[in-house]
Amino acid sequence: MTPFLPWDDLPPEQLGIDDRDLRRQLDLSLTQRFRQQCTSELQTLLNACAWAITTTTNVVTLVIVCPNRVTNWAILSQVVNLGNELAEFSTDARIRIYPTPEMLDQFEIRVDELSIYQDGA
Repeated sequence: MTPFLPWDDLPPEQLGIDDRDLRRQLDLSLTQRFRQQCTSELQTLLNACAWAITTTTNVVTLVIVCPNRVTNWAILSQVVNLGNELAEFSTDARIRIYPTPEMLDQFEIRVDELSIYQDGA
């Protein structure tokens, strides 16, 4: 679909360095705030992983890379709790979990889909 805005009202095709710096600052602030609002149990679990919050697709996304399959199962067992915390930032937010650093396949869920997991949580 072609936008109906004049060309000077459209966003730039590529982000400038200032825009990238602002996005990086936003991501760091969201990551820090998310860590603070998590329970100590969730913080401990996340500390065992590489993780961050990104907004690169204009959607708040919690990206978690698990160091091994055992930690991956522990993270997956807490996906509802993680999603509930993340939903405080955006109802369109997503969680993307990589089972191990070597695996490119990921599990991704939107926070508005968490209700299908609530019964088992």
